[in-house]
Amino acid sequence: MLVTGYAAAKIVNAVLTEAGLPSIPPQMVYNYTTARLRAGKAPLIACDAEGRIDTEALEAWVTKYVAKKVANATK
Repeated sequence: MLVTGYAAAKIVNAVLTEAGLPSIPPQMVYNYTTARLRAGKAPLIACDAEGRIDTEALEAWVTKYVAKKVANATK
């Protein structure tokens, strides 16, 4: 299933809140996907040419992101 960057940010923020971490702005998801595509770079979160994000790719990314944030918070 594909979701927009805004919907992806809502999903990510729900996971971050559950983990006790601060939310991210929807613009951050855009920067990791569509903005990178337009700059000729690979997106950090897998998406199609229109910037819609695959929910499986989003789940994998948010898992890594939360793990990294939790690890940095415990240092």
